[in-house]
Amino acid sequence: MALSLALLLFSCKQSEENFRLNESHLNHLYKEVLLPNGKQAAIIHIYSQYPDYSYDIEPKEGFACVDDIARVLVYYSKKGTDFQKITRLTEFILYMQNENGWFNNFVWEEGLSINTDYTTSVATPNWWSWRALWALENALPIIEKHNPELWNRTIYSLERLSLNIKDYLSTLDGKGKKLQGINISSSLPFGSAADQAAILTIGLCLQYERTNDKALVPFIRHLSNGMMKMQLVNSPMGSLFLSWENIWHAWGNSQSYVLLKAGELLGEQSYIEAALVELDSFYPELLKRQSAATYSFEKKEEEILIINSEAFPQIAYGVRPIVFAYLAAFQQTQKEFYRKQAYQWMLWFSGKNIASQPMYNSKTGRCFDGINSKDSVNKNSGAESTIEALLSIQAFNTF
Repeated sequence: MALSLALLLFSCKQSEENFRLNESHLNHLYKEVLLPNGKQAAIIHIYSQYPDYSYDIEPKEGFACVDDIARVLVYYSKKGTDFQKITRLTEFILYMQNENGWFNNFVWEEGLSINTDYTTSVATPNWWSWRALWALENALPIIEKHNPELWNRTIYSLERLSLNIKDYLSTLDGKGKKLQGINISSSLPFGSAADQAAILTIGLCLQYERTNDKALVPFIRHLSNGMMKMQLVNSPMGSLFLSWENIWHAWGNSQSYVLLKAGELLGEQSYIEAALVELDSFYPELLKRQSAATYSFEKKEEEILIINSEAFPQIAYGVRPIVFAYLAAFQQTQKEFYRKQAYQWMLWFSGKNIASQPMYNSKTGRCFDGINSKDSVNKNSGAESTIEALLSIQAFNTF
């Protein structure tokens, strides 16, 4: 055991340079702006194109979005410094809250007008509203110390959002349904979107820790129990949490991490045990196959079958949730297995992946946008890849 730990520590030291935080590219994507409401804010450019890493936009969406800016705000909040950036990014997220209490996602570059019409930007109960909750709850303790006026506005924003969330969750039934022989939840966003539920749940957990509002507990349990119903046991890959319907996908699949956190917060051991089963069986198998992308399943009689699998693209957003889950498991159990597994997944960034290509460059701070095949890497470096890599490294380096 001692030798094994020594080898792990030696390997970690060897990879220390690969896992060094470098914010240079994040700074390249960051831009301070004056909003139409007169507030000083900041955006993160969504796309950065190889070879010169110039900016680009999605013509139907815009040039900056809550989805990315929220994750950057989480990063800076966990870092605890760069207060101006925390303030500016918070101002942008507050600006994006619609009159209905939900959040729009995208802004246009010209005039920083809000895209209120396109499907990935409409103010509805969706990813960008959950991420806004997660980010603002992370930022609040720092804002409270430095800017009472901004803190008050952020609290008001969160109160509006929380009322919406409680009303929305109250409309979701818990009956469940069966799809291709598999029992799935109907009590989550979009019925069975466990990936979305995970982000929403971690935001509610942070809010509960801050407020001690017991009224939040039933909603955290509602979502956690719904995610538990999405656990597929005894598949050919081990036990795993489906992302949506009968599909598992790597990106944003944070259920294990969130159930560990919710289980610890609520003293619910069943959540923790279910998460550990996935970390003990499914992710090691996934790592061995180097196939982290998408699987679809069906159940015939008592046998679970893989009916479709895709190995690509493999992206940082698929690796980070796994790293977070293993680190949370190590923190709770102190079992070295979980820290070792987190390290093995971190090696994806330094070149231990199916393409044998380093994905993160500690000298530039860039993380490539993905692996498209064994022989092809997407060398663009947009906001999502950059921040997911930095969040992974930030978390890993705390252990």
